[in-house]
Amino acid sequence: MEQIRIARGLKFFTAAAFALATLFFFWYVPLVVGKLAMNPENAWLKWPAMCGMWLIGLLCYLALALFWGICSRIGKDNSFCRENARAMKRIGLLAFGAGGLILGGCVFLGCAGSLGVLMCVLSLFVIFGACGVGVVCFALSALIRNAAKLKEENDLTI
Repeated sequence: MEQIRIARGLKFFTAAAFALATLFFFWYVPLVVGKLAMNPENAWLKWPAMCGMWLIGLLCYLALALFWGICSRIGKDNSFCRENARAMKRIGLLAFGAGGLILGGCVFLGCAGSLGVLMCVLSLFVIFGACGVGVVCFALSALIRNAAKLKEENDLTI
């Protein structure tokens, strides 16, 4: 019963993150990019910026879908399984991919002369956060994989 409650809480968090990501990527980002594109010097950046942000959004949605699967397996009292370990590793790869895309966008904007100091500093914090999520996911993946091996061994001895 405890596992079901934990899984429901995690799924609620995942659904809330999905809703916030949808607001961010489909309302806030177009609003900000539209305002920046009103400047004639930056008008050409509108579609490259939108495509880059939507690509980062796609990576976020894929990570949320993988996490939903983990939550479902937790609800079925199968927390320590190889599928969860693989899903956590994939989420880590997606986080590093998003960080890489943000870094690439910063380099692109820097070369174009359109990256301000504040945006550069903010981007570095976001990249650091994405890499931090990736490292934590890799560590959790290894822990879950080890726990799954122990569980399989215990299941065989009973």
